[in-house]
Amino acid sequence: MRVSVLGSGSRGNAILVESGSTRVLVDAGFGPRALATRLRVLGCAPESITGVVLTHEHVDHASGALAACARWGWPLYATAGTLAALPEAMVPVRTIAHGQAWSIGDLAGQSVAVPHDAADCAALLFEDRRTGERTGIALDLGHVPAPLAPAFERLDLLVIEANHEVSQLMAGPYPWALKQRIAGDRGHLSNAGAAALVATCAHAGLRGVVLAHLSETNNSPALAVASVHAALTRRGRAGAHTSVLAASQRFPLGPVSSRGGTAESSVQMELRL
Repeated sequence: MRVSVLGSGSRGNAILVESGSTRVLVDAGFGPRALATRLRVLGCAPESITGVVLTHEHVDHASGALAACARWGWPLYATAGTLAALPEAMVPVRTIAHGQAWSIGDLAGQSVAVPHDAADCAALLFEDRRTGERTGIALDLGHVPAPLAPAFERLDLLVIEANHEVSQLMAGPYPWALKQRIAGDRGHLSNAGAAALVATCAHAGLRGVVLAHLSETNNSPALAVASVHAALTRRGRAGAHTSVLAASQRFPLGPVSSRGGTAESSVQMELRL
């Protein structure tokens, strides 16, 4: 399996999961033109996408989904709560339910409900039906619910929100009400929260961790990566072969491979859209 992040942050999120001939887009928080540009930078034609799965309906995750599905004929997968929160559109829709298996091409999927101020936010688990390789994605969550860690056992790749450093958020320029929302149980996961989940999931086969949805005001890639590295170091050998990368809002990152970290051709270039 391979994972690439087209971009991640408060201005748009989209993640590409690839296995065999299957290419799944998780979230589409950019318009069709920006999605196409970012996909092509990663060497992926929009026409090759097998389907798009939404974690939830917020604009930074779903604003481009309906238009892109209509343009390229992608089927749209989401929970009933997320679909009900979207505008009506004539696109092919597949409803997924927490705890029930579903499939897209070579990938088996499963969703886990996570706490966020959305209709029905979902963390996602993908498993290659041929090799058994597993990727977990959890983008927006105020805290880690009890069912998530067991669902994310024995992952090969993990994409996890590391939105803010708590001290930086509290000392920063945001209004107090917004700080409370972000740090609340239905807000966004901190560096410490992300590190704790990574430590729980760490094992010898975890090859890559991608930190996503970093705040450009209340966090930095260096802080987020250092927090997770420290948690892995405390686990000893469990994280010895795990690469940790921070995704950017401005440019794509990837591919990160389940066979051993980031490919040499990883994209680290700013897009002028």
